[in-house]
Amino acid sequence: MAPSISLRRATPSLSSSSNKRKVIRASTVRCALFVTVILCSLTFWGLILSWGVKNAVLTEETSRGAQIRSAGLQQQLQTTRQRQQQPPPQSKHELVSDTDGTDNNNPIPPPKATIAYAVSLTSCGNTSTSGTGGHSSDSSFHEGAAVLAHSIHLSSIQNYHISQSVFDYHLVAFVHPEAESCCHIFRELGYEVMIRETPFNVTDIKMPFLKEHIVKSGCCGEKEYLKLYAYSLLEFPVVVHLDLDSLILKPLDDLFYAMLDDGASSANNSEAMAARSRIPVMFDDPLPQNNPIDAYFTRDYNMVNPGHKHVGVQGGFLIVRPNMDAFRNYIAVVLEDNFKQGNGWGGKGYGGYFGAQQIQGICSYYYDFLHPGTGVELNKCYYNVMADAPRQSENAKTHAGKCRDGKETCQDCRDVPIDEIKSVHFTLCQKPWKCPSWVGDDEKTTKICE
Repeated sequence: MAPSISLRRATPSLSSSSNKRKVIRASTVRCALFVTVILCSLTFWGLILSWGVKNAVLTEETSRGAQIRSAGLQQQLQTTRQRQQQPPPQSKHELVSDTDGTDNNNPIPPPKATIAYAVSLTSCGNTSTSGTGGHSSDSSFHEGAAVLAHSIHLSSIQNYHISQSVFDYHLVAFVHPEAESCCHIFRELGYEVMIRETPFNVTDIKMPFLKEHIVKSGCCGEKEYLKLYAYSLLEFPVVVHLDLDSLILKPLDDLFYAMLDDGASSANNSEAMAARSRIPVMFDDPLPQNNPIDAYFTRDYNMVNPGHKHVGVQGGFLIVRPNMDAFRNYIAVVLEDNFKQGNGWGGKGYGGYFGAQQIQGICSYYYDFLHPGTGVELNKCYYNVMADAPRQSENAKTHAGKCRDGKETCQDCRDVPIDEIKSVHFTLCQKPWKCPSWVGDDEKTTKICE
């Protein structure tokens, strides 16, 4: 009987132990759940705290970075002003290079000259009139100004170990008084801001037709003549005036070498001779011989029908030798010369296209008629490149399939390798900072612009 009794007594004991284990297990589960909740809560708040700390650090770093960039821009502006005060164009100064300048086998030479790169701002722009861009009608002009300035820097002696350029640069912005309120960005980007009125009074123009229409034609009316102030920068040997939607891709040293040479002494100047041989001129025309080069430009064949006798200069790219006589000559032409409707400046056919009453037309008239042989038309496939088709569309109502420049054969600039192009101009392709969706009827142009 003892074993039986022992068994009966043991049974309730096992049952009690099992219940206890269940209670313990349930308590353990509850504790585990409670701990899990606590851990999850701590983890969540830890992540929130971590994010907050990181965000605070990031905000602080961003603020510090902005302060550093602002200080850097201010320092660049100060350096630029100090450089302006030194005797140009052969002055020595400490170069602010993208490299550390420690390559003793390839030291940075003193600059041959300081070239002025100028832009013009005629208004602050607004969203309702910002369709064309690149001009002051575009409210996002500061985007182009920043990238243009950087491209100039990269193609100068300031980036010598990469660019191999031996010419320094100075940035200038001609600003109309109506745009003074928004020109601070130019100062921050290192441009020297020059507030300038239009260089003549429209009321003084003698020809009624020009007086009436000059204020409402072209990109900017009479204010586009701010570009003429490029001729007034006498402290620089050469001034490059560009539209804000332009980029410099390669150094322009060859143009500067040839321009600084007086022509007659080229035979004794090996650098100038070599430079002249490398400059691609439109239609392979020769450079002026025994005479200095006073200007470089390209022409806008897209604005006229093939065979137009006097094609306008493309107003977004102009390289000039500063000269106050030239400056005054231009103003006299505007005020006194006979601009005839449909027949242009001097009644000689320098008109009939967009911008004819502004820089496009008057520069063509100045260098082709008034002062022939002093300006050079550069090949537009290498300078001021716009990715335009060389021929009229096959579907055009007139001159279908004809070369826009009026020749029997014409070079297709879209086939030129990008590493051979010196500068580009975002006209046809529109402004990259607007992220445009380009749609055109020409497959090759569409591929480039996209």
